[in-house]
Parts: sequence; structure tokens; C-alpha cells
Amino acid sequence: MNVLAIDTARSEGGVALMRDGALSGVASLGSAPGYGEVLFGAIERLLADHGVALDDMDGFAASNGPGSFTGIRVGLVAAKALAEAQRKPLVGVSSLRALARSAPADSPLRASLLDARRGEVFAGFYDPAGRPLLPETVGRWEDLAPRIHDLGLLLVANEPSLFEAGGPVAEGSGLPRHMGPAVLAGQVALLAAREIEAGRGSLPETVEANYIRRPGAVPPGVSQAARR
Repeated sequence: MNVLAIDTARSEGGVALMRDGALSGVASLGSAPGYGEVLFGAIERLLADHGVALDDMDGFAASNGPGSFTGIRVGLVAAKALAEAQRKPLVGVSSLRALARSAPADSPLRASLLDARRGEVFAGFYDPAGRPLLPETVGRWEDLAPRIHDLGLLLVANEPSLFEAGGPVAEGSGLPRHMGPAVLAGQVALLAAREIEAGRGSLPETVEANYIRRPGAVPPGVSQAARR
């Protein structure tokens, strides 16, 4: 199973390659903005370093959010173009699900948290297999914390600023935490490969962004279930 994954949804982007069913390489794209200027060069280098070509891929993947509206579009457009050109399936992977995948395997249940700005966090709730326990959402920590406490979830994040003074979770929670990698492209590739192997890859044109909160569509402080 060969899969090329793109993640430009958050502040640090990356590309990853699965070759013969194993994660072979992950390359950082640096920090946003400007992913469009470096993305295809990074893909070319990654493939060349591992001696594979685009037509060796069994499928493609992209992180489809939540995150930067511009970043999500850059990654999705690129992944759709590659999948359409190669006539291969595409899988959109939630940034929250990818983050949850970075937790230790023995962590039974986990809540992945990402900064949503406006004093809010994006939150996803998953079991070790990546199955959602509840819909992904966005809201203030004080509104989400009771749900997370009731389920006894491990907090998974990759943005230390969430827990710093002035951050949306600065008051703490009393729950254990795991800090995942800044670049999540490897987790995107691993999750997408599982979907492709199970025959759940999609036609490129059907994969949509997972914004959770659209610009101007939801007033601050109001939660909204994730688009699937």
C-alpha cells in the first residue's frame, strides 16, 4: 500500500509517504502561509528520496480541517488534482482525528484539542481505533470540560500555547495530557491507508473541507457539529 498524504490545514504543514504499508518519510513544509509555493517541490523531493513515482501510489490523502481556511483549500486542491490525474482514490482526514492518532496506543479514550481562536478550541473525541465517540465540535473550554471529564479522556494536543497563560485551556483540567507532533502528515497517511485498504477511498471531487466553523456562519461561543 503506497499513499501520499498532504497536511496544510494548520500552522505547520507537511507531506508524508507510506510505502509498502509502512510510513517511509515525513517532510515539513514549514509554517503558514506560503504552502502553495513549496508543496509540489516537497512532494517531488520526498518521492525521489524513496525511489517512487506518483503513478506508484494506491491513493492520496489530505487533512481537510479544521484549521486555516486557506491552508485547507491549498491541501485539498493539490490532493484532488493528484488523485484525479492518477485516477486513484482520495481520503480526507480530520485534523482532530489525525491528532488523536498520535496518542500512545494504550490510551483507551482521547480528546484531541486544537486552537480555534476567539478563546475557543476545536475538540474531537475518539477511541484507540479512531472511531468518534461524539461529533467533533468547537466551543469554550468551560463548556467542553464537563463532557471530557465524564468520559475520562486523555487530552491530546500539539500546540503548547493552549495551556499557557492566556490560552483557552490555561486553567487546566486535572486530566492527563499528551503532546503530539507539530507535523501530522504521517498520521494522516496512516489513517488514510486504512480507509483505502478497506475500499473506503472516495472520488476526489466528493471530498469536502471539514471547517467545523465557517467564516461568519456561527457566532462566537456557539458550538456546531463537524461536517462529515
